[in-house]
Amino acid sequence: MPVDSLDLRLVAALQRLQALQRRADTDPDRGTLLPRALAELSTALAEMRLAQNQLIEHRHRIQELQTQLSDQQAKYWDLFDEMPDPCVVTRPDTTILEVNRAAAGLFNVSQRHLVGKPLSVYVCEDRARFVEESVRLAPKHDSVDLQLKLRPRERAPLAVHVRVRSDGASLRWILRSSDAAYSAARALA
Repeated sequence: MPVDSLDLRLVAALQRLQALQRRADTDPDRGTLLPRALAELSTALAEMRLAQNQLIEHRHRIQELQTQLSDQQAKYWDLFDEMPDPCVVTRPDTTILEVNRAAAGLFNVSQRHLVGKPLSVYVCEDRARFVEESVRLAPKHDSVDLQLKLRPRERAPLAVHVRVRSDGASLRWILRSSDAAYSAARALA
C-alpha cells in the first residue's frame, strides 16, 4: 500500500475515533467496555502513525541512496569508458558484460554490439582452451598476465598483452597492444 494512501486512511481513522470518543463521553450507558476499546484503538492508531512516519523516513532514505548509487554508477561508467586502454568485463565464459570505447575501437565493433558477445570470438588461438582458462581463473580472485593474438573485425590479427583480474563473479580484462600501428592510432585518439 502506498504511504500516501496509508496517510489518508490514518487521518480518516483518527477522525472516526474522535467522533466515537465524543459520543462515548456523552452516552449515559456507555459502560466500561467502550472506553477500554477506544483506548486500545487509540493506542493502535498511534502505533500506526509511528510506523507510517518510519516508513516515510525509510522511503526518503532509500530515494537518497538510489540517487547516490545512480551518481556513483555514472561516475564509474565515465571513468571506465574514458580509459585510454581497452577494457572489457566478462563472465567467466567470456561473455562480454561491459566494454569501454577504447576496446570497441580495438575490436572495430560498436560498444553496444560487443555486449553479450563472447570475447573468445576475437581470439585467434585455441578458443576452447581460452574459455577453459577463463572459467578456471574466475573463482581465484587473482590477476594473471597473458599474451594473446586477437582478430578485430575486418582487420589483421594483432598481438596483445592482457592483464586479467577476477573478482570471483566476473573477469576484468585490460588489453595493451604490442602492434605499432594500433599504438600509433591510439596515441592520435
